[in-house]
Amino acid sequence: MLNDQDKIKFHKLERRNLQILNLFRLFVALYFFALAHNSSFNAFHEITTFHHNVNLTVAFYIVCALMVAVISYVSSQVDATRISKFTLFVDLFVMIYMAYATNGISQGLAILPVLVIGSSSILYRRAANILLAPTLASILLLTMPSMVSFASLDDITQSSKLLHILAYFVIALLGIRQSMSYTSTLSMYRAQSKTISGLENLNQIIIEKLSQGVVIYQNDHVIVHANQTAKELLNIDDDIFLPQDVIEVIENNADGQVYQNADNNNLYLRPALIDEEQNIHLLFIEDSSFLKKAAQQLNLASLGKMSSSIAHEIRNPLAAINTASELLIESPDLKEQDKEISQIIVNNVLRANSIIEDILQMSRRSTADPKDLLIKALLEEIKSDMVMQKQATITQIEIEMDDTDKTISFDSKHIKQILWNLTTNALKHGEDGILKIKVKDQHIDFMNKGKAFDEEKINNLFEPFFTTHSRGTGLGLHICRELCHDNHAKLNYLYDEPYHMFRLTFNLSK
Repeated sequence: MLNDQDKIKFHKLERRNLQILNLFRLFVALYFFALAHNSSFNAFHEITTFHHNVNLTVAFYIVCALMVAVISYVSSQVDATRISKFTLFVDLFVMIYMAYATNGISQGLAILPVLVIGSSSILYRRAANILLAPTLASILLLTMPSMVSFASLDDITQSSKLLHILAYFVIALLGIRQSMSYTSTLSMYRAQSKTISGLENLNQIIIEKLSQGVVIYQNDHVIVHANQTAKELLNIDDDIFLPQDVIEVIENNADGQVYQNADNNNLYLRPALIDEEQNIHLLFIEDSSFLKKAAQQLNLASLGKMSSSIAHEIRNPLAAINTASELLIESPDLKEQDKEISQIIVNNVLRANSIIEDILQMSRRSTADPKDLLIKALLEEIKSDMVMQKQATITQIEIEMDDTDKTISFDSKHIKQILWNLTTNALKHGEDGILKIKVKDQHIDFMNKGKAFDEEKINNLFEPFFTTHSRGTGLGLHICRELCHDNHAKLNYLYDEPYHMFRLTFNLSK
């Protein structure tokens, strides 16, 4: 399929061909006018022997040629083509009539129709339609003397007529071959144009989906195109020029230089020249936080493997310590002070075991198997479990929903672990011990009262081993966020005075 620019070029070419054809018709009409009125042609044609309707025919043909020429300039492409196709048959009739009426057969006027027949291959692309022109010309050549009474007529042999007819069909066959070649080339061009258009669209989609920012700009820093990531990183929307501070970084010619945007994010800018002649440049923009996160993931993966091995080795001696401590506590001969010390040992063994469990869970996270789950049922189950395990009372957990039939696409084990962690965190850190769970649109908000965190805490909340509690492991929120990522969801922290809020945004893939 042709794009708009190619269609315009194609239509211009077609219109130019029509204009040349109509100009040729006008020249032929003027030649006939000169033949009928200029004595200079008497050496070849005896005017006195011309058919009496020659002047009328010439006048009609000149008017017809002028009208069609004007129409080809002012009318639409479709109308101009339709009229030119019809006029071709008028051309054939007039030319063969003039060849007989002016005794011009012997002077070669009967060969003029070959030009019209050749032109028919431009207007008619089908072989059957092209063959109409030589067929009509042949019929007129053979039957014109019997249809019109000419006073003086050259003695024309049948072989001469047959030679002219042969010439008509040879030209038509050449025109058919040329038309087929043109049609084949046009079809190939359309197919290639469609492929190129598809590749352009594919490239556009790829550029838009890149996590890197990509900006195409000119030497004068005019933005030709910027993908969505680049717009977000540079805080530009429909800007015409690159931001001035970005231009300064580019002009320093420092590849990979760090640039800090309005949101205080460090960005790596890497300019590249695509085509010096066409004045096109590329600017790649990378958010350093993504690179740090990728490096962190590699470190965590290595740490997870190592921690998993160590954790298994530690659990056995911990189990022995725990068993021994519990036996000591139960011993009747142990002093009360020693029992308290033994209880401290048991508590710390349990805490150490909890840390080991979190590390193992992080290293052997199972692949998500999302299913549509009823949110109300999940929240009611978590609340019931909390009450049964005496982690909370019924009044401590408040659930508000805008739609009780709302579902979440999530792995059942993963969502239960996330809900449990977020619920226990909120109850543990809340000032009044009350947790509000609000479900609205595609969000589940876990809200508890408390003073606002400082910026450092906010930036590190989801980092592994960062905790605001003296007995925390610092892995719970990190694991929750990773599980959300595996299930096409997001977990973010917000502060809405006086509430801390952890917002779970779900069903992002739908």
